[in-house]
Amino acid sequence: MLFRDRCDGTRVTGQHALNALMPYMMRGRNESAVYYEKEINIENALAYLKALKMTQEEKADQDRFTLFGLIITAALKTMALYPRLNRFIHRRALYQRKHMTFSFIVKQSFDPDAPEVNAKIFFEPDDSFQTVSSKINAAILDAREHGEGDGERFANIFHKIPGGKAILMALYRFLEHFNIAPWSLIRMDPLYSSIYFANLGSIGLNAPYHHLYEWGNTSIFMVIGKMFSKELWHGGVRTRQRYIDVRLTLDERIADGYIFAEAASAFYRMLSNPKLLELPLDMLRNALG
Repeated sequence: MLFRDRCDGTRVTGQHALNALMPYMMRGRNESAVYYEKEINIENALAYLKALKMTQEEKADQDRFTLFGLIITAALKTMALYPRLNRFIHRRALYQRKHMTFSFIVKQSFDPDAPEVNAKIFFEPDDSFQTVSSKINAAILDAREHGEGDGERFANIFHKIPGGKAILMALYRFLEHFNIAPWSLIRMDPLYSSIYFANLGSIGLNAPYHHLYEWGNTSIFMVIGKMFSKELWHGGVRTRQRYIDVRLTLDERIADGYIFAEAASAFYRMLSNPKLLELPLDMLRNALG
């Protein structure tokens, strides 16, 4: 590598010897993948969204509040509390990402022939649920209006040039090898993100496990399944509760199992009690114990 640091990350030093060896023992993300599944009770989340919407007058699409937005906000706060999750491996070295960016696919319309557009959004650790929702909905509206994102626009240029894809990939891999890939390209590539989301529940599908991409440097892939109900007994009373299934694929080289476990617990608790998302980060950290 020509440079130790990158435009999107700072190299992490002072690791424990075994942790520093892991990228040499497991060279690829999928070789290093671990899988996590959690059924999350969303009754409180849905009640929170309903109460929030009742306090608002009719809003444009950009200001809609959704369960997906709540999940994104909980993931954002989790990553802010556990910044080691926002790391990636490049050429067997560990990097702390400089930005908090989430990517997801937007289907332009519910038509088999409609294009899928990648949306990539930059967040700040202290963004509120309202701010997160506005950013998400603005990205969705832009994708559906234009039918392509920055990455697709750039790719289309090279797609039309004979041999353009091979030339572009070879050149980009060369620049990436020496940590000199330009920010202008990394900024719009959705696979250079903190987390990549697939909201399959929005099209009525259950959540599968998804592989990590060797291209880019995304270390976490989260798949959200469709809502379902379960019958539960409380004090001899039968109730029906609504759940979603969330499945994660993680690159285990970025952090140890204790960090993953603590972060998963915090994420679950925030979705189970969305009022926590209204707290400043310091107060949220104390509330989660």
